[in-house]
Amino acid sequence: MIARLLIRLRHRRALRRIEQALGTMDELPRAVFERARFRNLDHVQIASELGIPVTEVEQHFAAAMLHIVKHTDPFGGP
Repeated sequence: MIARLLIRLRHRRALRRIEQALGTMDELPRAVFERARFRNLDHVQIASELGIPVTEVEQHFAAAMLHIVKHTDPFGGP
């Protein structure tokens, strides 16, 4: 029972850190990340929506993931 409560608390904290990281992210990486993770669009669909090449979508997605890791890792990222 207590273990489950602690796990939930950790998940909530992690989600809060991710939300904070999204709030400090540049606009284009955030747009790419949100489309990929929250709307389940693939990179081709995202590129079409944003009017950018797929390679640029890949770069922005990687930047978004790195930004999130840096802002959610208690030791400061990779």
